[in-house]
Amino acid sequence: MDTLNLINNQIIKEKACIDDLIKEVAMHTQNGRYQLAAERGRDMQISISRIQQLERQKELYTAATNVFSNSNATGIVNQLIGG
Repeated sequence: MDTLNLINNQIIKEKACIDDLIKEVAMHTQNGRYQLAAERGRDMQISISRIQQLERQKELYTAATNVFSNSNATGIVNQLIGG
């Protein structure tokens, strides 16, 4: 699997995690467990930050592969970025 697919898959996982956390926050709030709701809210902020980081990584990867459009240079970019 190439680097771009790996990044996209991680973004999808983080978004699914956020969806689950939203449900947990609602559930904990309805049941009066405000501390747990606050903790899930902080977890959600971490996931959002991670998505932002992955989006920047995706932009960097795309820009780098556009600059180095031949297959040899793309392989080098993959190695540099960690793919």
